[in-house]
Amino acid sequence: MGNPPVKSAGCGKPATIMSGKRSIMSSGQDRSYIIDIPNNYDENEPHRLFYTSHWIGSTSEAVRDQDYYFLKPLAQADGVRAIFVAPQSDGATWQQKDHALFDDLLAFVKENLCIDTTRVFATGFSFGGMITYSLSTNHQQDIRAAVGIAPANYNIWLPQKTREPIAWMHTTGLQDGTCPWVNNEGAKQGAKFIAIEKAEDNGCKIPAEIPIHTGGNHVCYEFEDCDPGYPTRVCTFGGGHTNIDNEGGKNWIAEDSWDFFMRF
Repeated sequence: MGNPPVKSAGCGKPATIMSGKRSIMSSGQDRSYIIDIPNNYDENEPHRLFYTSHWIGSTSEAVRDQDYYFLKPLAQADGVRAIFVAPQSDGATWQQKDHALFDDLLAFVKENLCIDTTRVFATGFSFGGMITYSLSTNHQQDIRAAVGIAPANYNIWLPQKTREPIAWMHTTGLQDGTCPWVNNEGAKQGAKFIAIEKAEDNGCKIPAEIPIHTGGNHVCYEFEDCDPGYPTRVCTFGGGHTNIDNEGGKNWIAEDSWDFFMRF
């Protein structure tokens, strides 16, 4: 996990794009997105890339206004070079064509900016967590680690899963009625089954019962004996459907997400 960075084709090229709202052709459509490039951008230094997907019926601007799920200020505080991309869905939900949008945006960023191709990360809340999960099932060669915030494994288009390993974390409020811990035990619907699937893909030991929140502060469980480089972590808490849960004056969801990404 401490591998040296692998520079993209855009390294060494003077930046020709600026932060802001842009568009790209994808699947025959003009699609919009927001890109956030740091003020101290250096075309010779590889940057981490964060792909941040919005929730249902929302916008890329809403993600930007939340500082990309509150990761941007944490990157700035730690002096980490990071570029953020917030795509815009075509309609209320994410769809099959949004896999192609990810591919097209990643290719564009690699070609035009200096990123570390081994440190591409994905995250999102609610339906944004669901497309993050969907991408994680067949983009393991592109995405190093992903964090789903209140995700679900149903009511979202899913590709043929490769079952390759990927570093994975997600958060779920046990009072969440929108994307619950368990929606249907028999159909294996719910965040619990995302955790089990990722643990299986990553070669982890799966306990008879995953430890979850029963009171007090949030509880994170890290699966044991996972394949080296592929940690698998699930965090539960007593709240509902949210990407903000403060403990000790801090939003632990953002803090824990950042700490997870910074393992790589």
